[in-house]
Amino acid sequence: MLKFLITFGAGIYTGIYISQNYEVPRVDEPGKLVDKIKEFADEHRKNITMK
Repeated sequence: MLKFLITFGAGIYTGIYISQNYEVPRVDEPGKLVDKIKEFADEHRKNITMK
């Protein structure tokens, strides 16, 4: 449990540090990401069936 908390805290600290000191682009909303994944899967599926 303690190992998990230390790892989790270190990850949060690292993420905050990186976002404050580097130009990290914002992530899209979850709904938009799901739509992009669905589009990618459909295109990939079409490419496989056409070969």
